[in-house]
Formats: sequence, C-alpha cells, structure tokens
Amino acid sequence: MSPLDARYLRRKLLEAQHEQTPVALGGGVFVSACAGGYYWWLTQQAFYLYWLLIAALVILLRLSLYLCFAAWRRSQNGKAVESANWRRLHFAGFVAAALTWATIGLYVDYSLPFAQAAFIYVCLAGMVAGSVVSTASVSPQMFLIFSGITLLPLSLVLLISLEPQKMAMGLVCMGFFVFSMRSIYRIADIFQGFVASGLVNEQLLHELRQEQRQVLKLNEQLREDIAIRTQTELQLRAQKQRAESLAEKLYELSSIDGLTEIPNRRYFDEHFAEEWSRALRVQSVLSLIICDIDYFKDFNDHYGHLMGDDCLKAVASALDLHARRAGDAVARFGGEEFAVILPGIGLPEACQLADQMREAVLALGIMHAASKVSERVTISMGVACTIPSKEALPEMLLRHADEALYRAKRRGRNQVVSAGAD
Repeated sequence: MSPLDARYLRRKLLEAQHEQTPVALGGGVFVSACAGGYYWWLTQQAFYLYWLLIAALVILLRLSLYLCFAAWRRSQNGKAVESANWRRLHFAGFVAAALTWATIGLYVDYSLPFAQAAFIYVCLAGMVAGSVVSTASVSPQMFLIFSGITLLPLSLVLLISLEPQKMAMGLVCMGFFVFSMRSIYRIADIFQGFVASGLVNEQLLHELRQEQRQVLKLNEQLREDIAIRTQTELQLRAQKQRAESLAEKLYELSSIDGLTEIPNRRYFDEHFAEEWSRALRVQSVLSLIICDIDYFKDFNDHYGHLMGDDCLKAVASALDLHARRAGDAVARFGGEEFAVILPGIGLPEACQLADQMREAVLALGIMHAASKVSERVTISMGVACTIPSKEALPEMLLRHADEALYRAKRRGRNQVVSAGAD
C-alpha cells in the first residue's frame, strides 16, 4: 500500500471512530447517571456528585470534539489531509473517559461492601462491552487501552483482596478482558479489509474513468486531423490493451468468492460448460461432485456467523487441496454447498476422491455441538459421472449429482453416495 493509500485508510478509520461517538456518548450519559445517582442516593457522599460533574465535563468535551471534527470534515470537501492531531484528541478523550470509570470503580470497591459495590462492576463491564462495537472494529489498540484502564486495576484490587466474592469477581473481570481480546482483532481485520477493498475499487474506477476520457480525446483528434491517424491508432491500441488488462483483472475478481477465496458459482457455470464441450468433442468421461456441510444452519445458530464464515473457509480450503489436476475445479456452489468438476475421472475414482475430501473435512476437527451426526463438522457428497453426448444436457449430470447428495442426506449424512446407487 502506497503512503497516500495508507493515509487515506487512516483517515477513513478515524472518521469511523468519530461516527461511533454519539452512540458511545449516549451510553456513557445513561450509565454515568445510573451509577452516580445510585451511589449518591445510597451513601449521600459528596464524592459522587463531584464524579458526576467530572464525567459530564468529559462527555461534553468529547461531544465538542465530535462536532468540531464533523465541521472539519465538511470544510475539507473530501480532500485527503493529515488528521494526526484529531487522532490524538480522540485518543485523549477515550483515556479521560477510562480514567473516570476506573476512579469510581476503585472508590466504590474500597468504600462499600461487596453487595453494594456489585452494581459498579456491572456498569464497568457494560461500558467495556459497548466499546467492543464502537471502538474495536476500527482501533483494537484504543479498545485495549480503554478496557485496560477501566478493568485491569479494579481486577487486580479484587484479586488481592483475599475475599472469596471479590476474588471471584476479579477473575470474571480479568477473564472478560482476556476473552474479548480474541474477537477484537478479528472484527478490526474484517472492517479494515472492507475499507481497503473500497479503496481498491475507487482506484480501479478512477483508472477506468481516465481510460474513458483518453479514448474520447483520441476520437476527437481523429475527427479534427486525419493526418495524424496512424499515430492516433497506435495510441488507441495501447489504451485498448490497457483497458482489456483492467477488464481481465475485474473479471478475475468477479469470478472469485469473496469469503472462501475459491471460484464462485459464475466461474463454475462457465468452467462446467467448457469441460462438457471438451469431453463431448473427445468423448471422454466427466465426473461431478456436489457436497453440502451437514447442519450448517444449526452451526450458525449455535456459534454465530463469524464462526460460520471461518468454517466455510476451512472446508473450502480442504476441498481445494484435493483438486490438483489440470481442469479440476472446486467452486462455492451456493451457501454451504460446494461443487467439484473432475474431467477424465470415472465414477469409482471420483467416489474415492470424494471420500478423501470427506475425511479431510472431518480431520479439520471443527467442533459442531449442534450436529445430529457427529460432534465435528462433516459433509455429505453426491457423485455423478457420464460421457457427454449430443442428446444429453449438462444439467442432467448436475441433477444426478444433486439427487445423489440428497440421498446421502436421507441416509444419515457424513457419507458419499453415487448417482444410481440404491
């Protein structure tokens, strides 16, 4: 990534951070009022009034920073200017908010018994959980700093108190901090990848528009001066080659599934038609495998869609490793279904390869507690084979493989069934 692109990405991430500010401040106002009001009503200590004033001041300063940043963005009219100072101010606001919450957490823990202090632990955990959505997606470091300042000092104090209830709460807080770290970098990678892909698309669109302007300019030159026709034609040829190169790149991108990074349904349809035509010309055998992840909807419901995406990518990679010959192709057929094109392979060999793929997926060891067939993720596979003829259609082979897949499901899943098997 060029320095200009990196600068653009930093600015987009900063803008995303500030766009989350109203939601974060709204939650901060609500939780601050609940925590400060509850403990003031309970103890009548002046500390909580002072704390509420400081918390309100921090929220107002962060709100002012948000409004100023929004006005600054409008004044730039989309120009990619340096935004380091805004990042520092935004960071300072997060640190100030974290210190505010750490202060009341420690004070309540030292001044009140556990039963009364438990409410502040819930408030702090809620603030940290909310910052996962508003902060972790664009800046894992800022989330770690906020949650570290908010939770870690209190967790350590609870752990060294030697009181069973407080030690248990300290372990819960520490565990919440540690386990949240596992997901924030995944969230940040997905979000930053989305922003970066948007940048690539903008660059391609900009190049295509440049090409369009250049072609129009060359056409105008042709109409104005026939004498330079030869030179202009050479320029047009060069521009055309470059446009074709860009078009090929765009075609490659459109033929790859964005999640699993293997060919998509569009590529499958085109490649399947090509292999069918080739097998028809030389009268060679053509095999097709259709497979489906068993109880994948239950997997998504049980583990969530992020884990479901990881499962799809792992299964796609395992299948793709077994398609090694020229002409072999593994494609995402749709949802949790995959298709494998095997030119020049008969039915016994195709079934053997399908069983190897099934074993490879099982060997991934991906846990599937919601499955009704195995404690690990499994796949069901239907295999069909034919020698194409002029009377037959490609859809017939596809239908036979699909019917074999459904027979595999009816028989209990996690197995390979060939077309025509009883």
